[in-house]
Amino acid sequence: MASNIKILISCHKDTAYLKSDIWQPIQLGCDSTEKRLPGMLYDNSGENISSKNPMYCELTAQYWAWKNLEADYYGFCHYRRYFSFSDQQYFEDAYGNIIEPYFDDDLIEKYDWADEKVRNLVEKYDVITTVRKDLRQMPGRFSSVMDHYQRAPLLHGEDLQTVLDIIDEKYPEYSKVAHEHCNGHTTSFCNMYILKKEIFFDYCQWMFGVLEEFCKRVDMSHYTTEALRTPGHLSERLFGIYYLKLMEKNPELRVKELQCVFLEKTDKQSLLAPAFQENSVPVVFAANDRFVPMFAACLRSVLDHISDQYNYDLVLLQSDVSDENKAELLGMVAGYKNVSLRFFDAARMVKNYKLKANAHISVETFYRFLIQAAMPDYDKILYLDCDLIANADVAELYQTDVEGYMLAAARDPDFLGQINGANLGTKLYCEQEFKMKDPYNYFQAGVLLFNEKEMRKAYSLDEWLMFASHPYKYSDQDVLNLYCEGKVKYLDMAWNMITDCDHTRVSQVIVHAPASVQAEYRKAHANPKLIHYAGFMKPWHRPTEDYARKFWDASRRTPYYEELLFRMSDGIAYWAVYENNKRFGVKRIKELAKKVIKKVGNKLFPKGTARREKLKVWLKR
Repeated sequence: MASNIKILISCHKDTAYLKSDIWQPIQLGCDSTEKRLPGMLYDNSGENISSKNPMYCELTAQYWAWKNLEADYYGFCHYRRYFSFSDQQYFEDAYGNIIEPYFDDDLIEKYDWADEKVRNLVEKYDVITTVRKDLRQMPGRFSSVMDHYQRAPLLHGEDLQTVLDIIDEKYPEYSKVAHEHCNGHTTSFCNMYILKKEIFFDYCQWMFGVLEEFCKRVDMSHYTTEALRTPGHLSERLFGIYYLKLMEKNPELRVKELQCVFLEKTDKQSLLAPAFQENSVPVVFAANDRFVPMFAACLRSVLDHISDQYNYDLVLLQSDVSDENKAELLGMVAGYKNVSLRFFDAARMVKNYKLKANAHISVETFYRFLIQAAMPDYDKILYLDCDLIANADVAELYQTDVEGYMLAAARDPDFLGQINGANLGTKLYCEQEFKMKDPYNYFQAGVLLFNEKEMRKAYSLDEWLMFASHPYKYSDQDVLNLYCEGKVKYLDMAWNMITDCDHTRVSQVIVHAPASVQAEYRKAHANPKLIHYAGFMKPWHRPTEDYARKFWDASRRTPYYEELLFRMSDGIAYWAVYENNKRFGVKRIKELAKKVIKKVGNKLFPKGTARREKLKVWLKR
């Protein structure tokens, strides 16, 4: 007959988690909140100590299980920490954790979290813990358990000694192993274990008894928030003591140590349904946390031109945007009833692909491929790069008919200038590697009106990301041009007017483009609808860039204006070097070295010396 195994997952917020017959999530601290997380157990039902959660932490789940749950095996994990039940040994960080960026279904197979796999392993043992660690090998190089606790910056080192005093007085049979453990250098962490019923009950009887006495003896009224968690911290050491005593009394017990899997992000991720029922204009952007100030300027400009005839469903594809920045951005749209802004963590969808962007472009550029999967209920979606400023209502662009096409985009005058004489390397790239049938149809991918119905029909998300894994010269832009060729509707260039980057793009590159392209560009430049600061030089690098005033006008009306000014002042030295040299690196260092030699060379490198000759050789490289 199969054993009744229950592994409780301690949770204090709505989060992704395992759930099955064995894995049972339990909400902690329920006494202090009216919010109930659906589908969970609650630590304030039956006999409980839920009110003590600020001090006892995940122990309120263990107490609840002790008093209310019937099982043959009792196990405890945390919504960020799980056991690995896999036979394979995985790389651990310095603290002994296997690091996973996200919680997703792939991990169930990787770490054998399915009930059958868990049961097959658990039933073989009486005690399962995390791998016991040698504190001397951990960051800090602690000499003992006591040393580790006493050096914790927000805890009170004397508290562990108080626990030893309690054990000496009230539980003398544990005294010897208690001192051995605290003076030793091996322990386990996180209050993670799986114990047979009789062992678990015995441990709870002893551990909660020690902590109850501790709370009677120690005044914690002036402890910090972290120090108030002292009973929870102490229990990790108490388990180490109990473990040693258990092994001493019952050396025949079957024991297993498992690796600990730490999940960096555990928030729930669902596909995005439309935010509005009708008249929707879905617009997708992609940015990382550092690019939020620039996205804010873009967002401000979009909001400046919206119409009350439409509902604007705005989505930012991201992976690391902070909660603080999300709150700032949501504040920007708070006053608009017909605007929704949502954030979608895209990185977890690309984690199995080798995507590497080139030059000044970040990996977020590949997120546009995810739109067809992340927003499955939309058949047409507008994608905008974040380094642009809207000068018109994007709903006007969205009304473009793309029936029968995969996407709509504007031709790229920079690329066309390159292949028409400005850059021999790009021309050779098109002839030898980038096999577009007609590279003069190459479009710029910063503004794309996707016919997602056709995109899905042509290729799956996996296929798109596999294509994107190839190291093309212009990353995702090349992929889209190559695999959408022949099914592109060309937009007026005013909908993606790329600026005169570094005040040289027009005079040195676009001047080589075909005459019709130059004419279209001049017209678009005179009256742009979307101003795109494509290229390595941006208005936030140098405020004299082409159409920079449009960017700064929008930025002034965001929460990030001062931050961008600070960033720009921080970069003045770099751009001064750029203006003088166009390449900051060894060449510039050599030039500076030559100037130094002219002034003090005879003193530092006297003529005829070996060091002067070595320096000459280096300068000639």
